[in-house]
Amino acid sequence: MKARRSETPERPRPEVSGTIFVLGKGGTGKSVLSAGLASRAARDYRSTLLVRIGESARDEATKSRTPEPSPHGFDVVDLDPRHAMDEYVHKVVRVKALVDRITGSEVYRKFFAAAPGLPELVLLGRIRAFAQERSRDQPRWAAIIVDCPSSGHGLLMLETPFAALRAVPVGPFANLARQIVEWLQADSRLALVAIPEEMAVVEAVEFREELAERTGLGIAFAFLNRLRQERLSEGAHHALTETAPDVGSLDRLLLDGARRVERRARLEAFHEKRLAKGLDLEPIGVPELPNCRPATVAAAMDEAFA
Repeated sequence: MKARRSETPERPRPEVSGTIFVLGKGGTGKSVLSAGLASRAARDYRSTLLVRIGESARDEATKSRTPEPSPHGFDVVDLDPRHAMDEYVHKVVRVKALVDRITGSEVYRKFFAAAPGLPELVLLGRIRAFAQERSRDQPRWAAIIVDCPSSGHGLLMLETPFAALRAVPVGPFANLARQIVEWLQADSRLALVAIPEEMAVVEAVEFREELAERTGLGIAFAFLNRLRQERLSEGAHHALTETAPDVGSLDRLLLDGARRVERRARLEAFHEKRLAKGLDLEPIGVPELPNCRPATVAAAMDEAFA
């Protein structure tokens, strides 16, 4: 059942604090914006953790299994399902010799590979544990930014605790699922990233509808990334309709360039309006940037949030 939409989209809440899951189709710049959000939160709140999952995480040689400082002012951790599951077993069993025996067994490996939804459940459980860590009676991290897997896998990850609770309402995993569901509903927010292209906008709208149907969760932020935001002067607009220079002339080349800029601007405006209507949320426009450093992205977000 689709959520009822208001006539005027709500404006996004600009506070970057608490736990924020960043979702989106692959290739939209989701990981770049996640790092930008972490940089912005680190500047405002200091204690910030960026969690990278799946393809968002770095290769095996550079993965950080536990939170470590980054050169950008925030902490970083790379999570994978198997490592998170091993940590969960250690938390439950607590006897190292027995934990090593369990996690090293063939039965354990086969069970973990075959159990539907278990990897996603323990990943969310690990992120929730980060959110609950305390330091001097305060949360260890004022902001946790989760760079989620791309659209389909991200939706599956968020849906898993809700589905697990419906399927098996009792037992240790049901208790874990219930805790995660309550945490997602009360203490986390979701951000969705798209770019001004047909398929990306369509998938973002479909994602929002599937998310609401499967979990009841909503989108708090929507980013429209890689906007060129080019605008023509009044003289250029006049030239588009009032002049007809010869083919091959310099004036004709300039006019063709102006027409391309005009088409691009109209297309971006169309996609922005379509995304706002489909999400019932005014998207935050982020321009195409000269580099993808977190501080550069954070500065661009400052202008968008203003």
